[in-house]
Amino acid sequence: MLLHINIDIKELIYDIQNKTYLTGRSRSDGKNYRQVALMQANNDDENLNQIMRSIGNAFAKIKVELAEVLTDIVKEGDNTLSTGTESQELVLEMPDNFNTAATDSIISAIHQYIVAFSTAEWFMITNKTDTEDYTRLSSSSLEQLRESLCKRRKPTRAMTNDQLA
Repeated sequence: MLLHINIDIKELIYDIQNKTYLTGRSRSDGKNYRQVALMQANNDDENLNQIMRSIGNAFAKIKVELAEVLTDIVKEGDNTLSTGTESQELVLEMPDNFNTAATDSIISAIHQYIVAFSTAEWFMITNKTDTEDYTRLSSSSLEQLRESLCKRRKPTRAMTNDQLA
């Protein structure tokens, strides 16, 4: 069974910018404007380029994590994810007894991993004290992803001809 997952890049960027904004706002004491401003990711070219590199790095790690089930749909490698990229598709080849109820959990875990990983990379540059929290969140998301990938439907007993009659 093939499971197609589309991850919206604009949603990732929004979540990263929102988390860095909220973190910066919570650190504001009314006197540290510059420090707070530097914590917040935005669409300035330098900032957006860094975010896109971090998202690309996170996708690379997710692909390694999914290597056993990720289909080989890409024929060439590239370490860039351009700012015009709208979505990233992952196609997973899951076993027939995969419980599709876990699909939303897989999508959520991938999204949350990429956001937490990218936010941690952002804070490694701008505010190292917040890096550890987002690194832990990314690890937690990977654990959720691993668990969700292993969900299977309960086996059912095949009926024999005698039982059918």
